[in-house]
Amino acid sequence: MKTRPRLSPTVDRFIAGQFFRPFSFSLAAFTGIYLLVDIFDRFDDLMRYGGFNRLGLEYFLLKLPLIMSQLLPVACLAGALLGFALLNRTGEILALQGLGISRLELAAPVIVVGVLISVFDFLLTETVVPLATRQATQLYSVEIKKRHPLGVFAAGIWIRMRDGFLSVDWYDPRRPELWGVTVFHLGPDGTLRDIHQAASATWDGQGWQLKALKILRLSQTGEITVGTDDDLRLDAKPADFNVLRQNPEEFSLAELNHYIHGLRRKGLDPGGYVVDRDLKYALPLACLIMAALGVSLSLDPIPRNLSLSRNFGIGIGLGFAYWLALGFTSSFGRSGLIPAWTAAWLPNATFAVLALSIFLFGEER
Repeated sequence: MKTRPRLSPTVDRFIAGQFFRPFSFSLAAFTGIYLLVDIFDRFDDLMRYGGFNRLGLEYFLLKLPLIMSQLLPVACLAGALLGFALLNRTGEILALQGLGISRLELAAPVIVVGVLISVFDFLLTETVVPLATRQATQLYSVEIKKRHPLGVFAAGIWIRMRDGFLSVDWYDPRRPELWGVTVFHLGPDGTLRDIHQAASATWDGQGWQLKALKILRLSQTGEITVGTDDDLRLDAKPADFNVLRQNPEEFSLAELNHYIHGLRRKGLDPGGYVVDRDLKYALPLACLIMAALGVSLSLDPIPRNLSLSRNFGIGIGLGFAYWLALGFTSSFGRSGLIPAWTAAWLPNATFAVLALSIFLFGEER
């Protein structure tokens, strides 16, 4: 009985290497382009605040982990397309399939590397990215732009005011709007004088418009009286909250879960944070899906002179389509138009079905 040929470990490593080299080049190229665009986007601020120095260099170095984690899926797609295009150009795919090697066996080394890159991406976003992104935000806002935060971010936001403290459960910078507002007023001797509470506050361009405002007054004898007060003014501006507010990239998965549960315990809607939590699972898996899609599109055993440029164009187009789809679904999820899990996973599911369909209907030679 004639045994069917299969790939040797040497050929496995060869195919994996053919994927990994263009993958590394694509990741470096895309990262460089991203950094250039970011520099030009912040050019006015960097010139105004003197950011073209050591602090500016440190800021962009701290952003590298986040940029790489976002570009890894597209680099996987480009690596598979370009790597197999080179193999097609020299006729090696045709030769291997002529020996009876199946398309699945040809794809297996790249799929294994794709799994490893997905695991690496998940670990990167859980460890290095939150820490580096927090430091980058602090460096840019405080040291470069000279904005000194007046408070701290913990389970909520706390800001020191002239005669007390301001506590905010949640800040939405898009409107901008505050939720769960509490102001603690202190007397000259440092004792608590009264507490103002408002369900929310919206910035109208000049000041905060508070809703459902009530006041708890504390007498010297310890008695508490409840009343209303329309005269409260908040000293803080949206820029003060922007300095303190943490973006989803600055949370690890455990920290983001804790923050979401804290908002829900207070009766607040976590909104887009639930979408961002699901994206922390979905985006690393996109590395594997993009690698599989690239392989499915590239297993053409007929050498073509235009395969390299053609595959590079396909890679750019599909990468753009993935991020466009992810942007649309994420926006719909944050707006509450679709469930959070749908917003995070729909692009992955769509491109996974596309990759599987192309592979199953491809021609086995």
